[in-house]
Amino acid sequence: MMSKDKVLATELDTTQLDADMVADFLRANPDFFEHYPNVLVRMNLRHQQEGSVSLMERQQRALREKVTSLEDEITALMTQARRNEQIFKGYSVLYRKLLKCDSLDAVIDHLQDTFRDQLALPELSLKFFDSPVALPEQFTFSADTHKQLLSRRFEEEKVYLGRLPKDELKLLFREEEHIQSVALVLLGQDGELGMLAVGSKDPLHFDPTMDYLLITQLQDVLAVVLPRVLGAHRSPE
Repeated sequence: MMSKDKVLATELDTTQLDADMVADFLRANPDFFEHYPNVLVRMNLRHQQEGSVSLMERQQRALREKVTSLEDEITALMTQARRNEQIFKGYSVLYRKLLKCDSLDAVIDHLQDTFRDQLALPELSLKFFDSPVALPEQFTFSADTHKQLLSRRFEEEKVYLGRLPKDELKLLFREEEHIQSVALVLLGQDGELGMLAVGSKDPLHFDPTMDYLLITQLQDVLAVVLPRVLGAHRSPE
């Protein structure tokens, strides 16, 4: 059985709409503006009632609510814009510092300063696949354990954003218990050099749908810096 609104809509398809029909419809549906507040906001009304909530008062209330909603949205956007500006500045400073590094320890120090202290991302790992020089254990993978990460997490892209199971987290971080999402970045011109891993306690911080322009820029900088600092670790012949 068709509702009253649908019956009226069907009649309006074949009948010319006039003011009387609109008035009849509104009398038959006194709660119409409760369901369609956007229509109420656009109406031009005069205040002619006292003692009850008039259409004009409802319109004013709807407008106030809309203004409040817009103010909240603007505040949220401004907060996010300030946060984005801080992140951009942090990365920009990091790039300049990395380009001046002459040792692997200096690279790690600057990475940790940016991610841990400025971006509140406490877990960071930098590991190499097949380094041409001997490196401390913290910078290397055990045997060929990195190959499972490569096969599972990387296809066409050289960046992975998202979550990892515990067995994969253990390959990258010393303290993996609280890590809920990660950014994995392959290093080198073709991703052949190694991997930078950054962990967050927030499961939504690193998401596959997010933009990673700044991360790929960091990737490019490290592709230039790391071969140079690795060369500094070579023993003199």
